[in-house]
Formats: sequence, structure tokens, C-alpha cells
Amino acid sequence: MNSTTATELHTVGDEVSGHFRCNACDLLVTSPTENDGILVLPPCPLCEGETWRRVS
Repeated sequence: MNSTTATELHTVGDEVSGHFRCNACDLLVTSPTENDGILVLPPCPLCEGETWRRVS
């Protein structure tokens, strides 16, 4: 693990659950609450960014 990275970043295609913000433009996406609650991270619909960071 890279100790200089304060926040773990997720990339397009990762299967995640919870709340995530685009690392480039800060757009918020949230995984669905129904079914299994899994979201496959897309490219950012606003800026086409490919990295996401988890938020509480």
C-alpha cells in the first residue's frame, strides 16, 4: 500500500457500494439501495474522469 496516498482511489469498472466522488470534478455517485447494493463505477458522466474516492 502506498503510504503517501491519503485516500484509496477506485477506478472505472470496480464493483463498490457506498458513496463516491469523482476525483477530478467532485461529482457524487451512490450505489443503489435495492438488490445487492453493488455499483460498477462508470466513467464520470460530467467530466469523463476515471478515478473515484470513497466518502462517508
